Amino acid sequence: MGIFGRREEVQTVDVENVPVDPGVAERLPDAGDFLLRNLSDLPASSLRELAAEIERVRHPNGSITNRNLDGVGVRDWRSGPLTNLVWITAADWIITGVWASFGLSGRDRRQVERTAETIARGQGVAAAATWALRARPEGRLRIESLASQLEDSHSEWYGKLTNGDVIKSFKKWRRQPG
Repeated sequence: MGIFGRREEVQTVDVENVPVDPGVAERLPDAGDFLLRNLSDLPASSLRELAAEIERVRHPNGSITNRNLDGVGVRDWRSGPLTNLVWITAADWIITGVWASFGLSGRDRRQVERTAETIARGQGVAAAATWALRARPEGRLRIESLASQLEDSHSEWYGKLTNGDVIKSFKKWRRQPG
């Protein structure tokens, strides 16, 4: 039984390649755009290089995913400003999993949370949110709630970056060839 009095039916939905609902994607914050907006005082050439690097690591569905940032550490200055993106998105998959399982209990909660986290890490938050909304059509999931939590998280983690972190990430950046 869920916390709302009756057991919610969780639908079986394919998790391998979740087609992102454009309505969901447009209502969620984009961490790459967030980073570019917050670093907008940098020289135009640096911003163009950063924008190209962010595009390089995007999933084909347009999302920033943990899987595409696997080789970048939180203080991996050789990876350049992508290390700042890793820092900002560190909690995205956890937030998404908790949001997706809101109102469930027991095995259903654990299964939905784990599945949403896996999708978020591999296909992005928008794919995980799309999956959760399809898997839980009777759920009380509000995409605005997820968007707000992600925005708050991005702002909080960005606030922990220092000017020195940003400068160091650009100075020690070993750019990808080609």
